[in-house]
Amino acid sequence: MIDVSLFTEEILQAGEGEDRHGPAVPVHDDIFEALGFHLEQIRGVSPWRVFRYRFPWLLATVGGGTVCALLAGAFEATLARSLVIAFFLTMVLGLNESVSAQSMSVTIQTLRSASVTWRWFVTALRRELVTASLLGLGCGCVVAAIVLLWRNDVRGACVIGGSIALSLISACLFGLGVPSLLHRFKLDPKIAAGPITLALADFFALVIYFTSASLVLK
Repeated sequence: MIDVSLFTEEILQAGEGEDRHGPAVPVHDDIFEALGFHLEQIRGVSPWRVFRYRFPWLLATVGGGTVCALLAGAFEATLARSLVIAFFLTMVLGLNESVSAQSMSVTIQTLRSASVTWRWFVTALRRELVTASLLGLGCGCVVAAIVLLWRNDVRGACVIGGSIALSLISACLFGLGVPSLLHRFKLDPKIAAGPITLALADFFALVIYFTSASLVLK
């Protein structure tokens, strides 16, 4: 995870330099497009106009977070029975968002030079499934070992580790599927894919996480 604010000023300066030498769109603009807006839309404009460009996409995150909060409320009894589930909730969501963002970035870059066909999608899906399974198993085993060593809770370790493994697979699939679908329908995957992908990844991660906990930790 990289804090964009650490190099925002350098990117803006680089973009201005490239604009002076030609009309080509800066590669650095991809970073901002994944967050929901074009770099040209905020360069040199008023704070109010920047707010208008950035705020609608934040509402997508607010909406997704609200749905996730309601979902967590539906499993309040499960959280009360096992606090270890609540302890690792932030990690589960963080891992899912990181993996979905990675998969989405790779897919968007690939779509620059590839057309979305069923053959291409099936090939990419197979490759992504293998990668997602390896990522899920790796992260799930590490987190399960942490839970086991820290809390000595075998069932909790199985629930958290297994949920992470399954949810990371779904996160990778969303990272591939959402940009591909938007590209197929002639929409801009760089602008819309980020908020949609992260919201879906969070929701399904919580569904898997809480459902597994409610079934195992009774």
